[in-house]
Amino acid sequence: MSGVGGSDRFTPEFLESLRAVGDPPADEAVARFFRSADAEGPALYARLGTTREQEMDDASFPGVGAFVRERPRWPDWAEATTVRAGQEVFGRYGMQLSLGLFLASLPATYLCAKGTVPLVRTARLVSHPRRRILETGQMIIEAMSPGALEPGGRGERAVRHVRLMHAAVRYGLTHPGALGALGGQEGEPWDGALGVPLNQEDLLGTLLAFSALGLDALGRLGVDLDEREAEAYVHAWNVVGVQIGVREDLLPLSVPDAQRVATAILDDQRATSDGGRELMASTITAMHELFGLPLLRGLPESGVRYFLGDADADLLGVAPANWTRLLFHAMRRLDAPLERLLTRLPGQHRLSALLGRRVVAGLEGVERGPGRPRFEISEELRDAWGVRTP
Repeated sequence: MSGVGGSDRFTPEFLESLRAVGDPPADEAVARFFRSADAEGPALYARLGTTREQEMDDASFPGVGAFVRERPRWPDWAEATTVRAGQEVFGRYGMQLSLGLFLASLPATYLCAKGTVPLVRTARLVSHPRRRILETGQMIIEAMSPGALEPGGRGERAVRHVRLMHAAVRYGLTHPGALGALGGQEGEPWDGALGVPLNQEDLLGTLLAFSALGLDALGRLGVDLDEREAEAYVHAWNVVGVQIGVREDLLPLSVPDAQRVATAILDDQRATSDGGRELMASTITAMHELFGLPLLRGLPESGVRYFLGDADADLLGVAPANWTRLLFHAMRRLDAPLERLLTRLPGQHRLSALLGRRVVAGLEGVERGPGRPRFEISEELRDAWGVRTP
């Protein structure tokens, strides 16, 4: 399936027009909150991170409470069996996709110089890199758990919560004095030349970094999906896209279209930037902590260079690869034969799965902060990955 017009319409001019558009329904909910809030009200961002959904009543969260409780139907093109098949792909290869997420997908978004500005301005990823990585990983795991994207499902609720937090950031960056109340750092007025913060191009680019670039990362780890599996995985992410606020007429995108649009967005924004370098440095620091392997020092840097290539890694200020880059080449050559050889034994037998498990185990050990729940993995995914409950 392809969105209206497929990928051909994603010209530089069209992408630029998307930068002027935020997420009107979520933005209106947050604007209503600020219009109604009392003196204590503007601490919205922090409250969203620590308040459970059932506690967001209309009196305490005017506008926001009603938005959180909405359960929109899926778009007509969404197919439940295909979404479930895409989630099953994540169940089979979640360890590798987790590795690719942090060494390929997120770094690719840091190449989008304009899109890094809201992240740096809110100071969350730079100041709390492990928390930001954990929250991203948590949303993905909840969204990709079987059945979780159904209206009212755990994944749908998590994605909608993130959508609301995006709207809070947009409001804070574009309304003088609001960002400090949201918990970020005030600074220069928002530069309108950048478009709306966390606009449609940024949202779509991040979505495709998780879907299309996730598939690319799997291929570079030696995992070859058939066409049906790949389309199902992208289809599941298309549904996430609608739920997180990507404009419906931009979706769905087939695998070839998703890959072309991801490339178009990267080409439109790719540049070195102070923000991109800051975010990359913070993520590498967090990855060292999550891997927890002193003997493999340099593994995150080598991984980013392996997945993105040296030219893009240079734009992000990534240190040169060391001998650990050989591990990624070995995975690509040896993982599939090793899995076939050990197929009769229980568990996952890919080297890439072992590294991905280090990431997931590290995330489970991260403290999210006062009032925030710990990182959780659904029982279905625990069974699929052979991960024990801590």
